This record gives sequence, C-alpha cells and structure tokens, in this order.
Amino acid sequence: RGRQFCDLFHAPLSEMMALRQMTPSMRQAARKMATPLRAPRQFSSLQSKVDAFQRDIEAHLPKDGKKVVFATAWLATDNVFVALMRKHFPEILDGMNLVAIDTMHLFPETLVCAKAVQEKYAKQALWKAPDGVTTLDEFVAKYGDCEELDSADFDFVSKVEPFQRALAECQKDILITGRRMDQAAQRISLDVWEEGKRTLNPMAPFSWEDIIEIG
Repeated sequence: RGRQFCDLFHAPLSEMMALRQMTPSMRQAARKMATPLRAPRQFSSLQSKVDAFQRDIEAHLPKDGKKVVFATAWLATDNVFVALMRKHFPEILDGMNLVAIDTMHLFPETLVCAKAVQEKYAKQALWKAPDGVTTLDEFVAKYGDCEELDSADFDFVSKVEPFQRALAECQKDILITGRRMDQAAQRISLDVWEEGKRTLNPMAPFSWEDIIEIG
C-alpha cells in the first residue's frame, strides 16, 4: 500500500517521455486503441478544440499572466498546455507561474522530462519541496519512510503543504489545471471555467488521442 501511494503523484510515468519514444507506427496503433468518446459538436475536431482553448484563455486570463498559477506534474497534457501557451500566448506564459512539486520521490524520467520542457519552451518552473528538506535522506529523517507513513500524512507533507506555500508566494488569483474529461473511468462533466474556485480547466475537452496528435 505504501508503494502505491508513493507512486500516485507520478502515475502515469511521464506520458510525454513515452510519447517521445513512440515510432509513427506506434502512434497510429495508440490512436486505434483509444476509445472514442462522443463530444459536443463544437469540439468535433482537434482544431476546433484548439480554437476554443484560445478563446478560453483570452476570456479568463490577464494579458500579463500575473497571479496565474499552472500546476504541472510534467504529464503529457500538462506539457501540451505549455506548448499551446508558448505558441499562442507567449506573453501570458512568460508572466504566469508554472508550479512544480518535488516530493523527493519523483522518478528520474520525470525530472528529465521536466528539464526538457522547461528548456524547450523557455519557461522555468517554481519548484517547491517538502518543508525543510532537499534530499530523500533528509525527507526520511524528518518525516519517515514513505512505506510506513499514512497515505494522508504523506500526501500532506510531500504535496499539499508545498503547493500551498507556492500558491501563497505567487499570490494566486487564478489556478489552471491540466484535467481532462476523459481521464476518469467514465467521461465526467468538467467546466472549463469554475467561477467559484477561480479555476480554469482549458484542457477539459481534449482527449488522450488529441494529446498524442499534438505531442
């Protein structure tokens, strides 16, 4: 059980790294394996989703990107969001905050992917770690082995508390997520804009097949 919750933050194992290793034939096979989901007519094509993405960004984000936070775990959808922002809204991307959490339990592949994305799109993330530690050994000494920690305790010290510090430092007004409606076992309803939470979910209508296509 401990291993399972330690890996929660990193699963699936860096989708973008997997995409980069796909040959054209592998990509084609992945598209065929993707379960088609009926989407609203306005999102019937990838281009229409990209067009809607642009309208949503223009409608809800300040042009200078100030006090906007995007939480990334360096998954494929997160990285595609950064790519779309660099292409269509470079000024907003430059001004906003890209927040990443190093739980001290990240896979090496995730760190490689993070470095590549930050360099390719010229956007440095604001990294936060569990309070008072900079290495896995220090984490174990202060908080204990993740195999022995209660899952809620592990999540709080390694993810929740560092993220709260990041939001405070960024003076967060708007939070952006990389959530998609097709990520659950059954397609869920997810508003692109959640006014009460001041949260933008611009990738909500995109499917995994779309992410492969863009990636």
